[in-house]
Amino acid sequence: MNGLALTSLDGADTIGGSKLLLEWEDHGVLLDFGMNFTRANRYYEEYIKPRGTTGLLDHVMMGTLPDVNGLYRTDLMHPDLVLEGRKVEKIDAVLLSHGHIDHSGDIGFLKREIPVAATAMTAAIVKASQDSSRNEPGKEPVYFSERCVRETRGTQLLCSGRGGVLYRDYHLLDEPPTDELSRFWRFVPSHALRKKPGATELIPGRFEHGLESVDCEALPVDHSIKGACAFIIDTPNGCVIYTGDLRMHGLRHGTTREFVSRARASKPYVMIVEGTRVSKEDEEPKHPSVTEEEVKETADSIMADVGGGLAIADFGPRNIERLEIFLDAARESHRKLAITAKDAYLLHAMHMIDTSIPVPGDDMLVYDSPKGSTGKFEEWVVEHEYTDSLVRPSEVGRSPGDFLLSFSFFDMKNLIDIKPKGGHYIFSSSEAHNEEQIIDFVRLGRWLSRFGIEAHGFRIGDDEKPVFESSDGPLHASGHASADDITEMVRAIDPDVLIPVHTESPKWFETTFSGEREVVLPERCRTIEL
Repeated sequence: MNGLALTSLDGADTIGGSKLLLEWEDHGVLLDFGMNFTRANRYYEEYIKPRGTTGLLDHVMMGTLPDVNGLYRTDLMHPDLVLEGRKVEKIDAVLLSHGHIDHSGDIGFLKREIPVAATAMTAAIVKASQDSSRNEPGKEPVYFSERCVRETRGTQLLCSGRGGVLYRDYHLLDEPPTDELSRFWRFVPSHALRKKPGATELIPGRFEHGLESVDCEALPVDHSIKGACAFIIDTPNGCVIYTGDLRMHGLRHGTTREFVSRARASKPYVMIVEGTRVSKEDEEPKHPSVTEEEVKETADSIMADVGGGLAIADFGPRNIERLEIFLDAARESHRKLAITAKDAYLLHAMHMIDTSIPVPGDDMLVYDSPKGSTGKFEEWVVEHEYTDSLVRPSEVGRSPGDFLLSFSFFDMKNLIDIKPKGGHYIFSSSEAHNEEQIIDFVRLGRWLSRFGIEAHGFRIGDDEKPVFESSDGPLHASGHASADDITEMVRAIDPDVLIPVHTESPKWFETTFSGEREVVLPERCRTIEL
């Protein structure tokens, strides 16, 4: 590869599933390698999932992973799978913009030899998320055990072997790993709790500062997750900008504006930009930008009026900025925020990078509901690390006015143990985007109705479908820039070539920037010579 080329392996015409291959001379980088929920939801749902014993087979056959050679782990190659796509010769690294699943969720399928470069915060989030999730093929961005082929009743399956746990190389682009983070990086909850002689060997990868093979810079941007960054990549053809996901209306909007300034100064040749919130020509513009400050005002107002009954706040996973808003609201209303063990584990990891991020203690507790089967990370949280910061269902039931519960729909079963008599449910996340999510909200409405709990932020309409509106004031701020902000950002950075990704409305970019600059619309697995 002598010139500069971009191939959208996925995410060209969908929101999420970003998998961009940038190549020049003898270099290649992947700009994110995320799970495409749009494609996956065409075929799969909670009870119909890709089979864990077939490795890459189900994913490639159903189109949820691109058919390419040279990228994937050989131990996940099922004997029935034949890859027929183009051969990728060399990948220096995955440049990971942030820790959301639609950008990071398929990294575990990649060869171990392909390192990941990210901010320290993103690395901590990805590690904690893997520790607290099910061990599935491909959903292992940091470490994994190799699979081996076994035959069962004449059928070949890929099963976990008995070898060591292999770690992928990670390069931190903003700061060197601290001793504390390095220890957490090698920490596997199941191994730490087992403490048996002969426990599975850990085979470490490199965990270090900087990436020497590619001249790139990671610049912080504001998004609905900590640690998000954009990239400036220096190539012989000129600088390439990759925005990742970003916004200009969050509490840290100054970081995005600083990125815009730095990106403009690089005199970029190509800008690869997200377009989540832009609209098709025949649609009304998407919702105007709500700021996190406005969400905070609404949350404080609702919490000031809930009285002494049960209060529940539902906000997106990994949205620590929103968690901090509700932690403050709980304090103002003389309550303690009760979070799940999974949230506590994530906060613990993030606190190592930024000590301003709260962890369980006086004002924040871990909701402890014993189960027949407990994940090792959860056991570590409730029985080892935060044993003095637990609250049980009976305590919440006796004094509901003392707590604000951080629950989602999937935690509603805990209401049976709490036995509330009324209360308030504050929905502070994005609305339903597909039929399955709509069904979940209908069920959520029934749970709340069953216990006499008033909902804020959504209601079930007369047609038995959720309506996302709030008479109290705005309760959700998008993690993505508005169309106006994207227009301002592109014109400020002023690239020669503009390539939209992470959008369902790529032609909006052609219409908006026609005559100003070259706009190239990517197609899945088509290489664009730049």
